[in-house]
Amino acid sequence: DDNLFSEFLELCHISNTHLIKTIQIIKTSHYGFTIFYGDEELPITAMAFEDNTFTRCVAILGDLIPVRGRHYWEVEVDDETEFRVGVAYEDTERDGYLGANGSSWCMRHIRTPSRHKYEFLHNGWSPDLRITVHPVRIGVALDYDRGTLSFFNANLEQHLHTFHCRFHNYVHPCFSLDNPGALTVHNGIQAPDYTFI
Repeated sequence: DDNLFSEFLELCHISNTHLIKTIQIIKTSHYGFTIFYGDEELPITAMAFEDNTFTRCVAILGDLIPVRGRHYWEVEVDDETEFRVGVAYEDTERDGYLGANGSSWCMRHIRTPSRHKYEFLHNGWSPDLRITVHPVRIGVALDYDRGTLSFFNANLEQHLHTFHCRFHNYVHPCFSLDNPGALTVHNGIQAPDYTFI
């Protein structure tokens, strides 16, 4: 869907000064946007002011994705950024973390002193997977008809994980930064051949 995030800025309703100082949407274009989370010390609860934000983490839900067809977008990150990207139902709990409940699915990256750790979370559970090459561009492929949400290392054309679920309602794309950093979302791009096989 070429217009997956076309109205994202409208949805964000950035009017709270605490949030403006902490989360910035920069480099907006027709094909995507960048979310930046600064290192300013603010309580997370000071940032929760709209229905599309969360109270325990810096997270935002994008526009609803129609319940039909295939949808693809990519998220660009650096290796220092701890993040979660995925999808969530409209009624997902806002006082928790993405992937910690039965209404959200996500890929999570955290940094440990010795390595990068990746989790694919739904309902607080993740399969035991090892990813040896840090993906800097993550492809996210949602197929409502097949009931799949897949993640890829887009630079290597490498499949990382697929969730199998019959989505019974609309989902939102979701983005979360667990530490100061930035992520860039690319939309309006054609899904590569390897994504919907």
